[in-house]
Amino acid sequence: MKRLYNFLSSYEKRKLRNRAKLDKSAGRLRISIFKSNKHFYVQLINDAKGTTLASASTLDDKIRNVCKGRVNAETIKQVSSLLIERLPSTKLQQRFVFDRGAYKYTGLISQFAEALRSSGFKF
Repeated sequence: MKRLYNFLSSYEKRKLRNRAKLDKSAGRLRISIFKSNKHFYVQLINDAKGTTLASASTLDDKIRNVCKGRVNAETIKQVSSLLIERLPSTKLQQRFVFDRGAYKYTGLISQFAEALRSSGFKF
């Protein structure tokens, strides 16, 4: 495993380090984020069952016309509201684990987290 780790890119190494630090033992659901230059993707994952409960992105029909291939604070708020709409109301009362992947907790990532916190998510 040590040798395999040497061949990974720095992006993959950061992602693995961050995921190793997450507390998955408490049975919490994980909010996973992927960000590209043009789009923003979010998934709510149950690691115990290995299923995705809800997902939202800037490629969805409701948001696609507004974002126009750019990710900014306005589209981040719309993605967070779309994720909340798709989530069953019983799951909203749980605590979550925020998986930022290999990204720093600044800019769009922190704005997304604050948008979720303001709507009732706890992590």
